Amino acid sequence: MKYPIAIIGGGLCGLTSAIRLAEKGHDVHLYEAAPALGGRTRSFYDSRVNEWVDNGPHLLIGAYKATRRLLESIGADGNITWQRSLKLSLWDEQRGHFCLAPSPYLPFPLALMAALYRLPGHHVDSLLSLLRLDRSMKDRSGRKVAVATVKEWMEAEKISPALQRDLIEPLCLGVMNEPMQGADCNSFASVLREAFASHDHARLGWFNKPLSEAVIKPLEQRFQSLGGSIFTGTTIRSIEQAGNSCQLHTSQNSQNTTGPYRNVIIALPAYARNRLLGVEEPVKTGPITNVHLWFEADIPLPDSLIGGIGTRGQWYFNVSSQTARDGAQHICAVISAAGSAEEAGNKAELIQIICEELAMLSGIETVQPIHSKIVIEQRATVLVNAKHQRMNIGMIIDASEAPLPGDFPATIEAAVLRGEEVAKSLCFQQ
Repeated sequence: MKYPIAIIGGGLCGLTSAIRLAEKGHDVHLYEAAPALGGRTRSFYDSRVNEWVDNGPHLLIGAYKATRRLLESIGADGNITWQRSLKLSLWDEQRGHFCLAPSPYLPFPLALMAALYRLPGHHVDSLLSLLRLDRSMKDRSGRKVAVATVKEWMEAEKISPALQRDLIEPLCLGVMNEPMQGADCNSFASVLREAFASHDHARLGWFNKPLSEAVIKPLEQRFQSLGGSIFTGTTIRSIEQAGNSCQLHTSQNSQNTTGPYRNVIIALPAYARNRLLGVEEPVKTGPITNVHLWFEADIPLPDSLIGGIGTRGQWYFNVSSQTARDGAQHICAVISAAGSAEEAGNKAELIQIICEELAMLSGIETVQPIHSKIVIEQRATVLVNAKHQRMNIGMIIDASEAPLPGDFPATIEAAVLRGEEVAKSLCFQQ
């Protein structure tokens, strides 16, 4: 008898592997503990503003090839708005608003150097630093960087403080969810190599609809159209292997059982995988704080996405502009890395600070929101760690979020890649 395949975790990794396996004719059952699919890529309804709101906005880069391929395959690629070419808007109190905007008409390396040279506060030393960084990445392509952290890497290559401040640190916080002092340089080097390989790879993109509508719903519909089965609100407590099949237990006393399954894929964050398998191994995670603000009067921001240099809000998303929504203007400030949750301890104070920064960004005297909501993802990402390991045990296949040095960090792209890889591996075995 040919048993179905079970996937535990209905986030992007689980949905991707479910679709790819179902496309190959496999009978797949997808289990999600939450009431709806999506994992940390989810939206909630805010009745005060009559709007579906993402826990936090997600920024994409053109180098996310697997994500682009997946959305194209289900006809959802139009749900991402892409820049024609890279335009990275930045702001600090001394220099005001400025942009890193390489010309699309020049070869990308030359265009990037010219754009960097035009930035206020950058001179020849920034160009020489960029050349050293590029040489360092090429020299180490395919092998690990000798130093451990991004900061150590920057110091070893004598990268100028201006380049670190305006480009490296914002990108490191955005993709690694760690400051340079703690972020793994091997994984960050992998991101830089991909992101700055060409004009197409370097450009930024964002979802023009709430995540639940832009990504999760199309993936769910595609999986169901292939005959897949979805079980939401179902927490798997343990996995039992016996003979050539597995059983899933949905209660602590093992009375409620589902199966048999010939394979079980664990598509969870590493800490949730450890809890499921009874492994007492600590997993380092990083928080992200999202400060959602709504304004009755329009706040004239210079761009729909702005990176703050030396500000509490590290990235400012003009959500209303990005999604072309009517009604109150929705702006979200994102604070990444350890400490963001602590900073959000006094929510009224944090909102006041963000509003003061928005006033400076927009050049108006004061801004006052009509509604606000702070969403703190305490375990937003599993951080890169050399101690991570895959726990493939018999018929159990581990596709958990547990990035190793050199892997892509915990991003949408990494989740899709894990889903693609585990499906390909299982199809090859079968």
